Amino acid sequence: MEWYKLRAAGVKDSVIRNLMSAFKEYLDIFKLDEFQLKKYFNIDDGEYKKIINSKTLSLDKEIENLKKNKVKVLSLKSQNYPEELKNISQPPVFLYYKGDISLLKNRRIGVVGTRKATTYGRITCEKMTEDLIENGITTVSGLALGIDSICHKRTLDKSGKTIAVVGSGLDIIYPKENRILWEQIEKYGLIISEYPLGTEPIGYNFPMRNRIIVGLSKGILVIESQKKGGSLITAELALEEGREVFAVPGDIFSPSSEGCNNLIKNSQAKLTTDVKDIIVE
Repeated sequence: MEWYKLRAAGVKDSVIRNLMSAFKEYLDIFKLDEFQLKKYFNIDDGEYKKIINSKTLSLDKEIENLKKNKVKVLSLKSQNYPEELKNISQPPVFLYYKGDISLLKNRRIGVVGTRKATTYGRITCEKMTEDLIENGITTVSGLALGIDSICHKRTLDKSGKTIAVVGSGLDIIYPKENRILWEQIEKYGLIISEYPLGTEPIGYNFPMRNRIIVGLSKGILVIESQKKGGSLITAELALEEGREVFAVPGDIFSPSSEGCNNLIKNSQAKLTTDVKDIIVE
C-alpha cells in the first residue's frame, strides 16, 4: 500500500502513473532531488510538495475504512493487475474491488447497450449472455439499468461469472434500483471501481468507467444502442484500443437499434447474430 500514499496525498493520477512507470519501489522516488523530479516528470511546485508530504502520511484510517467496507485495492504495481488493462492508453492507477479477483484471469467479453432496452433487446441479451457462459466466457458490463443489468442478472441466473465496473465508490450503490444485483455480484462475481470510497456517481465518471470495461475485455458486444449514448462511446474506445467490436442488428425503424445498425453499416463492428461469430473472431 506504500504507493497509495500518493493517492492519499492528492497527487494527480497522471503523475502517479509516470512515477510508477519509472520506479520499482515507492521509496525510490526520493532518491531524486527536487530539481530532478520536477524536470524529468514535468512536476510543478504544488505536485512536488504533495509527493514529499506523502512520505510521512499514515494510511491507518484509509486502511481501516477499506476493511470496514470489505474493499481491497490493486495498483498498477500489483501482480493481480490485469495485463490487458495495463496496456490501454490511460490505465487506472488504482482499482478498488469486492468479490472474486481470480475472474481477471478468465476469458472476458464486454456486453453493453441502451438503458431503455426493448423486448427484442432483452431477449437478445439473455440469449447472447447464455451462449457466452456456455462457452466459458466471463461477462463484463457497467451495472447500469437496461442491457447491462440484463447481462449481469442472466449470467448469475445461469451460474456464470460476471464483472461489474461501476462509476462510484464501492460504498455508494448506483443505481439504487440495482442494490440486490450489486450485492449478488459482490458475492458471486467481481465488482470494480477506480474511484475511492465516498465518490458520488457524477456524469463524468461513466465515460471514464467505459474504458475499463474495454480494457478488461477481449471484445465488446453492443446489444441495442440509440444513435448516441454510452454504449457507442464504449465501442469507439474499443476501436481506439484495438479491441474487436460486435453489434447485433435490429429493426431499421427502431431508434433503439440505430446505433448498432450504424456501427455495422460503417464497418466499425462485425454483424453478430450468434455467439459463434464472436468465438470464431
